Amino acid sequence: MRPWRVVLACLGLAVAVVVVLLASDLRSWQRTIRDGDLRFTQSPAQANWKASTVLPASLSRGMLGLSNQLAYRRAARRFATVSALGCGFDNCFSEGRARGELEVTLTNLARSGNAVRDSGALNMLGILAFADSRPTGANTPAPVDRAVGDFTSAVELDPSNEYAKFNLEWLLYQLIARGQRSQATAGSGGGKGHKGAAGGQPGKGY
Repeated sequence: MRPWRVVLACLGLAVAVVVVLLASDLRSWQRTIRDGDLRFTQSPAQANWKASTVLPASLSRGMLGLSNQLAYRRAARRFATVSALGCGFDNCFSEGRARGELEVTLTNLARSGNAVRDSGALNMLGILAFADSRPTGANTPAPVDRAVGDFTSAVELDPSNEYAKFNLEWLLYQLIARGQRSQATAGSGGGKGHKGAAGGQPGKGY
């Protein structure tokens, strides 16, 4: 057998092996996303989306376009954890710092260009903004308009986001009941991004 044929045969075998391994890694990501999402519904803080791959994980992750999806899921996991935090011995300083870091992450995620994910991120921002509008520890509460604006933007981006609709309707109902009017709903109906019903309270929808 001529040397060049041997080389070609070896290259062909190597390519075939890589293809098989890549296919296995792609299936691993599919299982990881499915299992992680299921765990999230049961215990958000315990959810994990780290696939076990043979080849570098970035290769199969990039082929599936998972980077933004994974970033959103991890932010939702952090949201579930941060939302459960209470004031500790430091008069809510640690909680406030954790919320502030999460707000930066969600603000960046809300600009991904994917309407569904952007809407979800804005809904979470609205919930955090609502929490900021209530007096906690020594902090001065922020205006509730920011929460209204985030919920409004979330609904405008994705009208099928029932969680954002619920939170917006609940908050507006509460404002009306108190004889208040939010500036965020005047005119255009709220700013894009993070600028600007009955029972329950805002907090639905990770």
